[in-house]
Amino acid sequence: MSIRFVIGKLLLKLPLLRYKQFVYSLLGVKCAQKGNKCFIGNPRVIGDYSNIYMHENSEIERCCFLLAKDRIEIGENSTLAYGVSVITGADPNGPKNKLSKLYPPLHAPVVIGNDCWIGANAIILPGVTIGDCVMVAAGSVVNKDIPSNVLVAGNPAVIKKTLNIE
Repeated sequence: MSIRFVIGKLLLKLPLLRYKQFVYSLLGVKCAQKGNKCFIGNPRVIGDYSNIYMHENSEIERCCFLLAKDRIEIGENSTLAYGVSVITGADPNGPKNKLSKLYPPLHAPVVIGNDCWIGANAIILPGVTIGDCVMVAAGSVVNKDIPSNVLVAGNPAVIKKTLNIE
């Protein structure tokens, strides 16, 4: 059992937010380049905490799942709502599983732009880039890049509406 895993488990018991932010920074999370103005609400992280990059005023709410095998970047003023899953890797148990010949292991970064809101229980799959000012509806599965200023919904997520941001 790694020391990062043990510290991550202890975070669930810390009552004061300011200490949580400090401990997450010790684990390697890069939080807000302009200052320590981001919120991390006890996500379940598998992989390397140092692959998580959060810009100013970004938030990861409680009960999120982050598979941080590759870079996860969350832009300024963006929020991952409760229960969001961000996946940066996929591996069908290769080489033991015969499917690994058809679907080799995949590790690809996920980039979420500025001013985005990812709704509750949405899933972001490996290699996805989400533009600025994007709203992802609750429960959506994002499996391809999303342009800026749109609302997407569904499984797989498709553009439902263009947003006019003044």
